[in-house]
Parts: sequence; structure tokens; C-alpha cells
Amino acid sequence: MTQLSGFHIMLPPGWSRYRVDDEGRKQFTSRLAARMKEVANPELDVRMRMLAAGRWKELEQSGTHSIYLADREVDGLAHLPISLAVRQHVAPAGVVFADGVQALTRAPVDSIDSAIGPILRWQGEKGGDGDTAGITTRTIGYGFAVPDADGRRGLVFTAAVPYPDGADPALIDGATELVDSIMETFRWR
Repeated sequence: MTQLSGFHIMLPPGWSRYRVDDEGRKQFTSRLAARMKEVANPELDVRMRMLAAGRWKELEQSGTHSIYLADREVDGLAHLPISLAVRQHVAPAGVVFADGVQALTRAPVDSIDSAIGPILRWQGEKGGDGDTAGITTRTIGYGFAVPDADGRRGLVFTAAVPYPDGADPALIDGATELVDSIMETFRWR
């Protein structure tokens, strides 16, 4: 995996970054095992490990570099199960980054002017099936074109906010606002 650097985001307390490589997988699995030991539910432990292993494989296959998770309690407050993944994106030859990002989603992509240049943002929701029946996931994407490059390269962050069907819409919107706030801290170095 290539080194992904040159940017910074600020994370709230209780969040961790895991590289999507063997070392990151070991760190994540270790933290998950410790949490499942606290829960003391062997059936849930096995299910969570299987889901995590499958999800980690998907991250590796998608070219994801790092994943950020709210995975620690702070002052006794548990976090929502939000994840934020980052990967490099290169649009095909002759296509600018913004147009290349549109190919990643069926949702409309908005361009938001900011002090660091345009930020691309999109949002969609998908209901679960099989093991995830009864859970809907809101996906929020963000694209940041590399400044002064060939116009084709950038970073794509994808946030996942899973929630049970029938959850309070204010909770879901609050989680979305949290992710938006994190991404507002993005800066190129």
C-alpha cells in the first residue's frame, strides 16, 4: 500500500485511525476483541468478528487506505457506530476529478465552495438485507481534488452511519452533522 499523506483532519475524542493493512487489522481486531469481552456475549462476539473480517476484506479490495472509527467511550458516553474511510481516486484520462467522482455514486454530487477550494459532497441511504436486515446505512461522500495537480487526482472520504429502522431522525441527522463537521476540518498540508 502506498503512503497516503499530505492532509489532516481533526477527530473528536474517542476516535481512532486504522491503516487498512495487516498491522491496522491486528490493532482493530484486538480492540474489537477487548470490547466483546466486556459485553460477555460469545454469540455476538463471533458474529461481530465475522462481519469485521468481511468488511476489512472489502476495504482492502476497494483500495481504502485508512479508516477512522468512533471506538472508545469518552466520559462514559458511547458513540454512534460511525465510520469514515479514505482512499485515493484518479479519474480516467481526459476526465477531471469532479466528473470522475460522479461515477462513484448514483446520488447527485454537490460542489461546495470553501477556503481550501471546492468540496464535493453526496449522500444516499440503503436498507440492509440478510444479516443487516432492519438496519439502514446513510452514506456520505466527500471529494477533495489535489491542488495544483493534473486535475484528475484527489481524495475520497466515505462515511457510513448505520442505524436501526425506525431510529429517531434527529439522531441520524446529528450523526450526519458530526461527520460534516469533521470533514470541514480537512486541510492539505
